[in-house]
Formats: sequence, C-alpha cells, structure tokens
Amino acid sequence: MRGAWCLCVVVALAGCAGATLEEQGRGNIQVFVEGEPVIQEGLDPGDQGHSMQDGYSVRYSRFLAVVGNFRASRSSHPQEVLREPSVYVVDLRGVATGGFVFAELRDVPAARFDKVGFDLPNAGPSTLREPGTSAEDHAFMVEHGYSIYIDATLTKSGAQTRIRWGLAAGTSFDDCAPEDGAAGFAVPTGGTVQVKPTIHGDHWFFTNITQGAETTQRRAQWIADADRDGDGATTLEELRQTPAAEVFPPAQYNLSGAITPIETAYDYVLNQTRTLGDFQGHGECPTRAVLP
Repeated sequence: MRGAWCLCVVVALAGCAGATLEEQGRGNIQVFVEGEPVIQEGLDPGDQGHSMQDGYSVRYSRFLAVVGNFRASRSSHPQEVLREPSVYVVDLRGVATGGFVFAELRDVPAARFDKVGFDLPNAGPSTLREPGTSAEDHAFMVEHGYSIYIDATLTKSGAQTRIRWGLAAGTSFDDCAPEDGAAGFAVPTGGTVQVKPTIHGDHWFFTNITQGAETTQRRAQWIADADRDGDGATTLEELRQTPAAEVFPPAQYNLSGAITPIETAYDYVLNQTRTLGDFQGHGECPTRAVLP
C-alpha cells in the first residue's frame, strides 16, 4: 500500500533508546516516477540534443518498467533510513501527466538527505500494478520476470526495423544527485519536497555507457545490422548471435564502464538497460548494482 513507509534504525537493540532523531522541523516527501519525453514523443533524425545522428526515427508503442524500493538517508545519521519498499509495474506511455506517485513519506526531519536510491527490479509475485497500467501488462511482466519491456519501430528511408525486447535486467540505483546541485534532496520545514526517479528511453542508442553527463551520440544502425534473417525485426536472440565487434566499431563506440562484460550486442543492450534510472530528470545515480 502506497505510503506505508518506515524509518529503519539500523543499530543494536540495546542502543535504541538513544537512537532518536534530533529535535528539528518536520516536512514531507513525495516520490513519483515518470519517463523522459522521448518515450512519449520518440526521437527524430538530427545532429543536436536527443536527435538520432544516423538518420533514424524511433517511435515507442509500448514501454513498461518496474520501479520502487525508494530509500533515503543522511551521511550524518547513516543508521536512520527512510524506506518505501513497494514495487510497481508502470506503463510509462500511459502514466498520467506529472508521473505516478509511488511513495509519500510524511513528518520526516527537515534536513538534506544526501544518500538516495531506488530500484528497477525484476517483476515478481509481490510486484504491484500502477493504476494506469493494464492488468494484462502487469501479468505479462510478472510472468516473465522482466524489469523492462519495450516495443518500438525504427524507420530510415522508408525501411523499418521492429524491436520487442523484454529484459530481466534488475538494477539498483544509488547516490542519486540532480543534474546541478548537491546530492539527494532537502526536506523543507512545514512543506513537501518532490523527488523524481526518471526512467530514460534512449540509452540503447548511445555510443557509450553513460557514467555521468550524457555526452554521447545516438545511433540505431547497429540494430538494423543485427537483423540476421532480414525479416525487419531484430530479436534478442539475434542480438545474442551478433558479436559486439561486428556492430560497434571502436571509432564510434566506447563500451568501457559496463557493469558486466560486453561480448555480444545483447550484452550491450543489457548494460544500457542498467543505466536507465536517472534522478530529477537528467541527474545521475552513479552507483549501480545487479539485482537477482
């Protein structure tokens, strides 16, 4: 149930009497998830911003993500952790404008929480359904244990390539910080701070593994090249059969910084999926770990 948050004080039982929060003001935290605009709007050819530098346009017809397990703490009080453990399947194309509020933490210390994280885990039996997500999509994600599912069409010069990829790429994201400013967020006295885990929709097209600012180009030709049977659809099995060296020339791609080794095109997609969790729009969560 949303809002069933807890303050976890990780200390020995004998010390609990002295493990209280200092006297100070109180405030609230509202946590909501949204997808970046390219999930709704797609990407177009061009040479700037979120454009595709190799002439492709991209349109998503389906984009499902599993998100939750929000946590926050302070370096000055590491034993005191705010946590909302609920996890949801979210249809990022159907979510209401302004995103989906999946955690509301009330009457918390009015202070800066500089250690912030959330998960994009693999769906399981306890995974909840965001109200705007269909029961069919929720059941689909739980049945397959996916963390992300996308259905998209790539178009160039009238030719199309279809991708329908479901990935069990569960990942935790920590040490989140906005694009500008100090890590985490500050709770105002008597007010509410809005905290926004943001799911990005274009990292499969990056020419590097993002580890900070998105200094990259966006290319999709490698996906069309991996369509090994030429049927207009590039499957995950075809990606597994495609050596990375075959579609990612070193002159254009830098594959360093991956969580797991990249030997095939599938490995590349898996690693880029593990970078989709951002913070407050384009802020980063640089500490990432594989979830079971």
